[in-house]
Amino acid sequence: MSRKRLEGFTRFEKYEDALSRLLTQVSVAIESEMVPVTDAAGRVAAEDTYSLRDYPPVDRAALDGYAVKSLDVLSASPSNPVILRLVGSVEAGEIPKFTVNVGEAAIVFTGATMPEGSDAVIPFEEAVRKESYVYVLRPAQKYKNVSRAGEDIKKGDLIIKRGLTVRPWHVAALIEAGITEIKVFKKPRVGIVNVGNELLAGGGGKIPNSTGPLIHAYLKELGCEPVLIGVVPDDVEEISSTVSRVLRDFDILVMTGGTSVGGKDLVPEALSRVKSASLIFHGVNLRPGRTAGAYLIEGKPVLMFSGLPVAALVGLEAFVKPLIRKLMGAAPLPEPTVRVRVRRRVANVVGFKSFFRVVVYRENNELFMEPLRLSGSGIISTLLKGNAILVVDENIEGYDEDDYVNVILIGPIYEKRPEFLDQEASTSS
Repeated sequence: MSRKRLEGFTRFEKYEDALSRLLTQVSVAIESEMVPVTDAAGRVAAEDTYSLRDYPPVDRAALDGYAVKSLDVLSASPSNPVILRLVGSVEAGEIPKFTVNVGEAAIVFTGATMPEGSDAVIPFEEAVRKESYVYVLRPAQKYKNVSRAGEDIKKGDLIIKRGLTVRPWHVAALIEAGITEIKVFKKPRVGIVNVGNELLAGGGGKIPNSTGPLIHAYLKELGCEPVLIGVVPDDVEEISSTVSRVLRDFDILVMTGGTSVGGKDLVPEALSRVKSASLIFHGVNLRPGRTAGAYLIEGKPVLMFSGLPVAALVGLEAFVKPLIRKLMGAAPLPEPTVRVRVRRRVANVVGFKSFFRVVVYRENNELFMEPLRLSGSGIISTLLKGNAILVVDENIEGYDEDDYVNVILIGPIYEKRPEFLDQEASTSS
């Protein structure tokens, strides 16, 4: 790496180009493991999983009523009821020990196995019971109110595809399909290193290390196994030795601090000294988060972000999330988006892809949006107040009042305009 490169950025790479190189060059193999289906929610399926059986396994009553032969009740009506003799009853989970013959019926409850010989269910309200007989008032075609064997799931049906995140409904379907364990990808192990003498470490620093725990919480929510390695001082040799020592224990390493536009560039310099290190990118047209970068060391990605929490969070969203999902072949989860009306102008710096924290609120049955401060990427309060993200592409100067835009919801919509927006408006004016 040249000295000019270490001392400051000569240009910022396009985000899409940087991400493309990251995803192309990194090919860490995430191993898989078998877990009980009941513990699989939130994990990513490591293989296509198919049903081992039909479900329902037998014909079952779809509602409470009387199991009958459909041919017996073809002519039934309120003025000409069909009279059938009751020969038993079946609760859900029971195995019928009798047969329904011509002129007979049985009481069945929802989910009960249909007795042999029956092929339809008459709801209780469409019949009248008198002692051991039932008077059927309505006809029923064959299989009326009957859940057929295999109508929900058939043996060999695909239950969940490789790369999909297991959701609660998958768990139910897997159990119905006779599957007790499922192969999922192991949680990627991600190490977190924070660089900076200014951080609170052993009581000697002046600034609390909030970014490290933020990254830890984010990765845990993403389905990883994060580990806070600790704070490393502003020393190139110590940063290099720490990376060399811990990298073998992780699939990915995330570092914060020590990577800047014009000040200390310790982390890139330290990483460049590690054996087999190769630069993927450094300096991206992101706001906030333009100091983001990545190296490939011993075949593993080492990502470096600003030590400021908002900028670090943008880096996680922009690079770590897609990387994790790519390594597991995981399909991206859909993001909840809403169309909103801009209440206060949003200005963007052309050439930068900007991630604005915004506030979405309801007013007169319409959704409005106002931006929070983008400058000052250490302002943690924007993470607390903002309930949506507006992504502005690099070739757009911004949006004017009364424009309509799509935003990504990350929290509940405010039911009225929050008072704190008055201060935001005065600050930005």
